[in-house]
Amino acid sequence: MISKLAIPSLCLLMLIGFSAPAFAEDNPSTIEITGGAAVMAPPTTVTISFAVETDSPKAQAAVKENAERTEKVLAALKKVSDKDTKLRTTGFALSPVYEKTERVVGYRVRNTVLLESKDLDNTGTFIDEAADAGATRIGNLSFSSDKEEDLRKEAGLEALKLAMRDAEALAKASGMRVKRILKITYDSREHPTILMREAAPAAARTPIAVGEIPVQVELRVVFEMN
Repeated sequence: MISKLAIPSLCLLMLIGFSAPAFAEDNPSTIEITGGAAVMAPPTTVTISFAVETDSPKAQAAVKENAERTEKVLAALKKVSDKDTKLRTTGFALSPVYEKTERVVGYRVRNTVLLESKDLDNTGTFIDEAADAGATRIGNLSFSSDKEEDLRKEAGLEALKLAMRDAEALAKASGMRVKRILKITYDSREHPTILMREAAPAAARTPIAVGEIPVQVELRVVFEMN
């Protein structure tokens, strides 16, 4: 079920300029409204990144050990994934490790894998299985919806209605009326990403409560007054 959440206007800025009648069209009185609205909707996709880090005195040994541990993490994730879950490597880095004297004492390899799944009920299981298999960092957990484009449009229309309502109220209070819209600036804000901790296998399973996600739009609208 999709629900709407109206967000109070963040800023009401009235820009009223008075001029002689001969220049009224060149210098119209204007009012600028900044406000927004959000549409709440259940997510359809979860995205999580898993990183495997290994250190070794030799670069080749670090790469080999990392490859083996990454394969274990991938195998564990595939075991609990459905056929539509996507797994792909999004980053690989090999870097030297220095001691205080700036002498190279070893090498560190980091391999990052991204999981995208519509199996939201398995979110906690993905995290636990990856941690048990050797993932050293788990982060960037976020939920998204396949209908976000439509939701942004819906939130944008709601934000515009609110801006027009505020503009009309202020215009009436100042003895004027809204003539037309001169400019609309549109700002769509993504729902927040949940950052996770470093992986640490534990007896207790990771609980993940999947709620609704906000799709928020902010508008800055300039109205012409007369």
